[in-house]
Amino acid sequence: MMKIQVICENCNKTAELTPRTVGHHCSIDFLGNNFRVNEVVLNYDRNVDEIDEVEAIVEELSIECTNCGSDIVLIDFSRHSHYHR
Repeated sequence: MMKIQVICENCNKTAELTPRTVGHHCSIDFLGNNFRVNEVVLNYDRNVDEIDEVEAIVEELSIECTNCGSDIVLIDFSRHSHYHR
């Protein structure tokens, strides 16, 4: 099993994202009151013929400390993703 720890180096607030379901899914709610997802930037393939062919790809995900405002922006999802249809 894997988990993700979010730690603010400025104020030492922490959160742990640990899967609680079959399939290793984890709710972003586990960030609790210490952190919030501040911004998600999506990129869409606009060269499609029908709406059911549109796929969104995460470009950026920003997580902000609710205590001090420090943040981290995760990028480069497209280089590390493998999509299944």
